[in-house]
Amino acid sequence: LCSMKVRQALAENAVQWTSHHVLLPAFQQYEPDYVRINPRCVVPTLVCDGRVTTDSPNILNFVISKLSNSDISQKPSDHEFESIALWLNKADSLPIESFTYGDNRGTNKSFHLKKVANGGKSHEFKANLLRKLVKCHEHEKQLYEAYKSKLNIVENTLNIIQTPTRMNALYDSADSTLTELETQLLSGPFKKNGWLASQKFSLADIVWGVVLYRLQKLGLEPLLWSNKIIIREYCEKLFARESFKRGILDWSNVTKHAILPMIKHKLFNRTNLSS
Repeated sequence: LCSMKVRQALAENAVQWTSHHVLLPAFQQYEPDYVRINPRCVVPTLVCDGRVTTDSPNILNFVISKLSNSDISQKPSDHEFESIALWLNKADSLPIESFTYGDNRGTNKSFHLKKVANGGKSHEFKANLLRKLVKCHEHEKQLYEAYKSKLNIVENTLNIIQTPTRMNALYDSADSTLTELETQLLSGPFKKNGWLASQKFSLADIVWGVVLYRLQKLGLEPLLWSNKIIIREYCEKLFARESFKRGILDWSNVTKHAILPMIKHKLFNRTNLSS
């Protein structure tokens, strides 16, 4: 999800970049060499002129402030930044990971997303792996603390996923947030042919576009905004943007960007083990 946001921001700001796969199904985000540059054990990581930037909010701000090649006239004005920040926080508050891995109450969910919603089994595996890594690296402070912190996050998410009352509460909270989104779209810049928090396209639109796209792919549109026509209109406008196509839709080929790299990874490891 975070990689989607960053790829669109790079496309929107006309930044040239090179991708290096970190295979999440192979848990490469937990490999020591990667964790040493990204102690959060997450993707993406941006390396620019030797400078490492981690966490998508930091990366997005770096892209906008340091790398952007877009016309300044197309950027939001200074007085709109407070509203943009507010809506960024609201999007980030939605528990997308729990929705993705928690259950299958969504309709018309893709096979891939149905498979990962396995009642927390994948998080149980991650937790067990991280416990081993914590023990294995107990004498290297940076790795020990990184794995311990990630283990706490995974265990907390697992607890949410496996507690129906907590999952129900998350859906109620998401419904409330989507109602706030509807109100903002009805009364804010969007009604004047603008966007969510500004007359110009902003980071708030990038982040909400990715969030709504994932919720849609999880089959949760009927549950969360089927009766909110203006959110559907907002989605259509977001998904039609060229940077959305380049940063997200062009990367949605699971076979090309996930299955084939995993096959190559397994074959390479098998070859190394055999030699």
